Amino acid sequence: MQPDQIPDSYKGGRLLYRWQWVQLHPAALDPLTGEELEPAVFGPCCPDEPLDVFTAAPEEIEAVLAGNAEVRTLAVAALPPARPIIVRDLDALGNVVAEREVIPEPPAAPVVPLADLKAAAVDLINARVGELRGLHITVTVGQSATYLEKQDEAARHAAGDSGPFPYLSAEAAATGSSLNEVAALVGATATAWTAVNAALEGKRRAAVEAVKAAETPVQVFQACTHLRA
Repeated sequence: MQPDQIPDSYKGGRLLYRWQWVQLHPAALDPLTGEELEPAVFGPCCPDEPLDVFTAAPEEIEAVLAGNAEVRTLAVAALPPARPIIVRDLDALGNVVAEREVIPEPPAAPVVPLADLKAAAVDLINARVGELRGLHITVTVGQSATYLEKQDEAARHAAGDSGPFPYLSAEAAATGSSLNEVAALVGATATAWTAVNAALEGKRRAAVEAVKAAETPVQVFQACTHLRA
């Protein structure tokens, strides 16, 4: 496997491969003498589950990325010697004036520009916060506006407003509850959700700011740990 085929992450950067350098095939031995006929074959593989950057500790992320880099170094060292290529120097008339052999450089792992990695990380962080919000509220088109309308009606009801309260009344009729019960439930739910959402927004901002301040790819991935539970 070429080193450029050993990436660090997938699923937008959320999951990190845990590459290891392992024996893929044992050495072939002479059954009579026990001498090695063919050497063992080693290569990269991922026997362990990937690491989720949103649940991992910063030091775990650093260790996995360092391990992946070591495996890529071993992959380069295991490549067969590159065949030299002939480079010809031509004069102005297109005549060959000199020839020399050049050994091609071994393939290297693709390097993602830090700016691109940061942009992808911010998208990943925002998407993850959306997932976490979805554990508490219904995330569909128009639903957030509905929540705000219900919250406003519950606040007006608590303040003694006489209404009308179309959202609260519709929910009371649908659930067989009284208007007072629905208003109290919506008010309590809104208060609890505000605390949850504020905490999520604080973590999101901390993660995004950590991405902005990151100076290495490792630090970009580590920024996601701000969203750990």
